[in-house]
Amino acid sequence: MMGKRVIRFLAITSCIVLMAQGAALAKEYQLTILHTNDHHGHFQKFDPYPMVGVGGLAAQSTLVNIVRAEVESAGGHVLVLSAGDVNTGVPESDLLDAEPDFQMMNRIGYDAMTLGNHEFDNSLEVLMKQKGWAKFPFLAANIVKKGTEDVLFEPYIIKDVDGLKVAILGLITEEIPILVLPDNIKDLEFKPVIETAKKYVPELQEKADLVIALTHIGLYDADSDQTGDLQLAQAVPGIDVIVGGHTHTDLEAPVVVAETLIVQADAYSEKVGRLNIVVDSDTDTVKDYSFELMPVNGKKRIKHNGKSYYQYTGTGVVEDNEILEAMTPYLQGADEMLKKPVGTAVVELVGGKSVSRSQETNLGNLITDAMRAKTGADIALLNGGGIRAGIAPGVITYRDVLSVQPFGNTLTEIMMTGSQIIEVLNLSASKIGSGAFMQVSGLKYTYNQTEAKIETVMVGNAPIELEKIYKVVTNNFAASGGDGYSMLKPLAQYDTGYVDADATMEYIRKNGEVDPKIEGRITLVK
Repeated sequence: MMGKRVIRFLAITSCIVLMAQGAALAKEYQLTILHTNDHHGHFQKFDPYPMVGVGGLAAQSTLVNIVRAEVESAGGHVLVLSAGDVNTGVPESDLLDAEPDFQMMNRIGYDAMTLGNHEFDNSLEVLMKQKGWAKFPFLAANIVKKGTEDVLFEPYIIKDVDGLKVAILGLITEEIPILVLPDNIKDLEFKPVIETAKKYVPELQEKADLVIALTHIGLYDADSDQTGDLQLAQAVPGIDVIVGGHTHTDLEAPVVVAETLIVQADAYSEKVGRLNIVVDSDTDTVKDYSFELMPVNGKKRIKHNGKSYYQYTGTGVVEDNEILEAMTPYLQGADEMLKKPVGTAVVELVGGKSVSRSQETNLGNLITDAMRAKTGADIALLNGGGIRAGIAPGVITYRDVLSVQPFGNTLTEIMMTGSQIIEVLNLSASKIGSGAFMQVSGLKYTYNQTEAKIETVMVGNAPIELEKIYKVVTNNFAASGGDGYSMLKPLAQYDTGYVDADATMEYIRKNGEVDPKIEGRITLVK
């Protein structure tokens, strides 16, 4: 009898101890979320003029593993997330359908990725091939097969992090139909972001201690008419963390909306966001957090006595040799072709997101001049979002041009009246700061920003004639209604089949040395 009482006492005592231990374990979790976004093919370190040796997945791997060692030795846990746009931007990656990027991400140990709009720059067949390469899930709750409610990819996953259940919900911008070629998504439908989040978040709150929205929808001002991370956080309670991408936002600190933390980490593998959070799993709340935006061998240039010197903007790290060795086979085949010279830039050819989407640039002028030279068009129009980089002074290589124009778009001719051209220019000028802002050739115009209208347009040396028919060349992306140019889609068109980057290279080769100027093609007044 005594023996049974002792056994019963020991059993009860053991249960109490285990319950107490469980409660103690469940009380607080230290979780570090490392995140990147808008990688755009930058698996190698690169030289964003005038910087050298920045970014790359080999250095990122070292940085991630240094953080892992630190966090895990302190009893915490690490998740590594990508907020999309792995594709498009670097020729070595583009030529290989981004296989080196996904394979190196496998080695780094990414836990999940949401899809970005540039994952649809290629056919669905290519995307599914990439899904097969990736050893981490592609998440997208608001992509369904057209005419059904069947999702194309997993909407979410739930990770068990040593007992802490972490839900990760994938969301992609609902503007995909105006951002990519229609043929690439003809069988898909992109559901509204907020509607989708409202469907899934309550379910995830029941299943998990922490809810993360892994998004590629962008961070916009509160009064924006676009649905971004801020609008999502305001409309859908219950999301603890939004890890975002799409707008390449360099967030030095989280944006806090009610109880939701919003983070984003610039672009191009140049930075890794580090969000450290303390989770109380009894109450399913984030008790505390800290954040750091870590440069991946970021540098600043210091000039002295005519020479350039470089200093790390953060802590420099040595590239991971295992990653470097794994990259080698991918680089060997592409290198010989890509390093061939095309011509010479007398000056810096200024392009990329910071300028091509808001003002006339000399590179925009060169490219649109090349489009006209190739087709004999009166006017060339090129969405600024199609100019992905600039080119440093000196020798221009095949690689340089493909870095600027990586999409493989083709030149499309459209016969347009003067009034139709003015409609396009009005839309373009109203889109300052977005990829829809047009670089132009063959015309000059003045736009009154206060009154939101075109004031003057000159085609050559003559005022535009509203009823006259002009031959206009643009790319097939804009011609098919991309970036909101729906007025172009119904017009009679001829796709020349000429690849835009090839036309640019042909123009540079013919001229040998290029020295484009700012000519007052676009004048914005208030």
